[in-house]
Amino acid sequence: MNKETNIIPCYPRVCTKTDNIMAAVADEQRIAFENALARIGFSPNERQAFIQTSGCTNIAMLGILPADQISKICKRLSTRAIDPITLSAIQEQLLLAMRFWVTNLQRLQQQVDANDFTTALALNQAQTMRQQLEDDARTDREAVAKAPDKFKSATNWKVFAEALETYLGQLMGSGRVPLKYIIRNEVIPAPDAVFETDQAQSIAFAPLTGPSFQRDNAKVYGIIKQLVLEGPGRTYILRYDAAGDGRSAWMALKGHFEGEGFRNRNVEDAYSTLEHLVYEGEKKGFTFE
Repeated sequence: MNKETNIIPCYPRVCTKTDNIMAAVADEQRIAFENALARIGFSPNERQAFIQTSGCTNIAMLGILPADQISKICKRLSTRAIDPITLSAIQEQLLLAMRFWVTNLQRLQQQVDANDFTTALALNQAQTMRQQLEDDARTDREAVAKAPDKFKSATNWKVFAEALETYLGQLMGSGRVPLKYIIRNEVIPAPDAVFETDQAQSIAFAPLTGPSFQRDNAKVYGIIKQLVLEGPGRTYILRYDAAGDGRSAWMALKGHFEGEGFRNRNVEDAYSTLEHLVYEGEKKGFTFE
C-alpha cells in the first residue's frame, strides 16, 4: 500500500492452467445441458432464451429452482416484449420432469450428468412426477397410516420391528423419501444391489448425514420413543433422547433384542414352551396343524 496516497495497487490477474480447465468444464457442461434441452424438443433459440432467463448454465443448477419458478420462467418468455417465445405445455412438463430428475439425484447425493437425460428418461420422469402428484393428493384425502402397537413385551420384538419398518415405509420424510431409510441396516448399499422400485432405491441411497437427515432422524426418534418408552426397550433409547437420534436408538434396540444372548434365551424359552404343550384335540385357534 502507498502510504502517501492510501491507494492499494491493482495488478492484472494472470490466468492459470486451472482457470482454463475450469472454463473448459463449464463450457462442456453448458453444451451437455443444451443437448439435453434439445432432446425434449427445445429449438436453439428456445434453449438460449431459457438459459439466459433462468441463469442455469448447467443441468444441476435446475435443482436450485422451485418447480413453480420453472413455470414462471416459461410464462416470462412468452410475455417478454422483444422476441417472445411460447413453449408448449409438453415442453414445460418435460422441463419440470428434468428438474424432478435432478432434484431426486441431488437428494440422494448422486452425480447429475446431462448426458444421461435421454428422451425416454424424460418421458418416464414426467409420468413418475405426475403419478407422485396424484398420490400426494390421494394421501391427503386418506387416513394417516396406523402406528404399530406399543412394544411392551420382549417376546414381541420381531413382530414390533417388522410393524415399525412397515409404518415408517408409509411415512414420507424430506425429499419424499420414506422414513424407513433412517433405520435401514446398510449405511451404503452393495455395489451390485438391484432395486425393484425407485422408492426402494431412494431408501437405500438417501444420505445419513446433513440437515434433511437430522430432521427426519429426530422425527423417527419421536416415533420410537412414543412406542417403546413403556416397555423393555426404554433403557436402550433414552441415552439418545437429548440428541433425538432415531437411528442410533433403533440400532441399540436391534443390538440388544437381536443379539446372540437374547436369541439364545428366546430359543430356550421356545423349547420350554414346546415341552409343556399338550395336544388335547381340535379346538378353535389350536388345530392339529
